[in-house]
Amino acid sequence: MHIPDGLMDPVVVIMGWALALPVIALAIYKLNRSVDERMVPFMAILAAGIFVAQMLNFPVGGGTTGHLIGAALAVVLLGLYGGILVMTTILVIQCLIFGDGGLTALGLNLLNMAVVAPLVAYGGLRLLKMGTTEKGLTVPFAAWTSVFVTALFCGVQLGLSYTLSGGAFGIDWAISLPAMGIYHAFIAFGEAIITTGVVLFLSKVAPETLEFGMHPQEVPV
Repeated sequence: MHIPDGLMDPVVVIMGWALALPVIALAIYKLNRSVDERMVPFMAILAAGIFVAQMLNFPVGGGTTGHLIGAALAVVLLGLYGGILVMTTILVIQCLIFGDGGLTALGLNLLNMAVVAPLVAYGGLRLLKMGTTEKGLTVPFAAWTSVFVTALFCGVQLGLSYTLSGGAFGIDWAISLPAMGIYHAFIAFGEAIITTGVVLFLSKVAPETLEFGMHPQEVPV
């Protein structure tokens, strides 16, 4: 769901930067105070894996793309702040080196995939862990909702740009919301399956990798 340059109204672009940067700065501050040195190389490996998964994308609606996000996996393995930092690093590299998403639109892409997606995934994990829902649904629910809600949020930005600009920017609400929602509802199922599979695999062969985010005893089985 990378947003390219020239698609969004300037007001929405500025809003993206204004909302994303404080949250990312907070994540960096929190990690600097509490980061485990063993976490750093694991973050790099995880970022590389998610980076590769995100490179496989396809057109969705007028100008945006659909693909796996990986935010839920990052949050499960690294915690909320670690997940935000990893997703931020991935998106910046994709934008500056590979031209995936626009430079002016980077603030919105960061807001969507490095802030909203990790927050939704974290909220989904906490919501089901506090409730009575079957434990095995925790990770797939967090992964699915992180993709679907983020896609709808991006659709809202597209529609808002269209309204504010009188049709000069963005995409009409009648197109943006259904396109982003329907496509990503299916993509989200793929993300849920992959995320759950990776977490279950690591819980069996390398449970120590889960200690930064979700402890082995919290893994859905």
